[in-house]
Amino acid sequence: MALDYPVGMHRGPLRQVVNYGRNVVFAPAEIATPGSAAELREVVRRAARVRVMGSRHSWSRAIVTDDTLVSLERMTRVLAVDAATLQVTVQAGVTLRALIAQLDRRGLALANLGSIDRQTVAGAISTGTHGTGLAFQCLAAQVVALRLVDGRGEERALRRGDADFDAVVVGLGCFGVVYEVTLQVVRSFQMHAITERAPFDEVVDRLDEHLRGFDHFKLWWLVPDDHVIVFKNRRTDAPRNDNELVRWFKDELLSVAVYRSLVALQRLDRERLVPLCNRVLGREVGKRYERICKSHVGFLTPDPPVHRETEWAFDLADAPRLLREYRRALLDGGHTYNFIQEVRFSRGDDFWLSPAYGRDSIWLGMYNMDSDERWADQLRAFEAFAVRNGGRPHWGKEAGFDPAYLRGQLPRLEDFRALAARYDPDGKLANDWARRVLGVG
Repeated sequence: MALDYPVGMHRGPLRQVVNYGRNVVFAPAEIATPGSAAELREVVRRAARVRVMGSRHSWSRAIVTDDTLVSLERMTRVLAVDAATLQVTVQAGVTLRALIAQLDRRGLALANLGSIDRQTVAGAISTGTHGTGLAFQCLAAQVVALRLVDGRGEERALRRGDADFDAVVVGLGCFGVVYEVTLQVVRSFQMHAITERAPFDEVVDRLDEHLRGFDHFKLWWLVPDDHVIVFKNRRTDAPRNDNELVRWFKDELLSVAVYRSLVALQRLDRERLVPLCNRVLGREVGKRYERICKSHVGFLTPDPPVHRETEWAFDLADAPRLLREYRRALLDGGHTYNFIQEVRFSRGDDFWLSPAYGRDSIWLGMYNMDSDERWADQLRAFEAFAVRNGGRPHWGKEAGFDPAYLRGQLPRLEDFRALAARYDPDGKLANDWARRVLGVG
């Protein structure tokens, strides 16, 4: 969706800024679209308060401001490619989708991706966005260096290994506006991708085998089906053999056109039709499908319809028990879920505010398209489950973000606050969300 304002600087009445999930709507006093670091410095220096947004592919209120909102939509270029070190420097407003295409033309790839590629590079790394695979950390782990403009309008450069790096890279906009990122990439590779259906209980019983046996393993569950769809991906240099027609049928016709038609049909009788459609979809989408495809094709999923979403990271050591309790929570909650529930896994990291800080993680989410009232009830129930089990919320998705609870779950939160005050001594970069949730500003 195109942004609702012209390139440059916009003052005066604005159309509302709307996020992807349609749950956050606001009108900042001004939207700035700088085209260079120098322009960005000027924006920050003269503004009373500043927040930054990427592609708005988020459900969080972290971007909301009634003052100056910065968009990096004019800063999207690939600046340098070092073929020897396999490092690529980009302007931080480039979307993952555009970057993947440019890397692919050069015989390069990102080592890991999430399920969606609409996010900007800055947005994805700053919120701790992740993919799946026990050998792989969140996407911020691919960052080698970054440049930002801090709360005083001064430029700062950080490299991996610097004292502040692990705080700033998943910084939620609290240290400044990140405008340039250097990424460690890899040479292009293929994915040996297997999709198939298996009983829920069997997958839980064999979870460790799946996690250790595949580079990238995840599962989809269509509530209330007794089976899940498993994605078992291994990295390979073998040549591609995926069939474009089959891919179109599964990724465009079945997963987009047919699925959206079924969602529309379910409005006639949600309580009866959602479970029925989910079981039918599960059987069709879960039919065994094996291919060797480009890496990003194996990582990414078809564009979903607009929906609501929460996701939390839990200690992987508790995964079997959590999966069983998670299943029971959704089955017994009294609601229907017309969206795929995705479960992923990642390696622990050292980024201070990453939900996977210090522990290998299982990521459990709840996804749905429902009324606001029913979604609110679903969200409260899921958050209660998450809090009981020591979960940490994904920053880019929906949650209550209770400050007292977060203090007990994020060991470096106080250090994060203290460091943010050094980068932003006047509290210019903090909005209501950051002040309430993180205690910055």
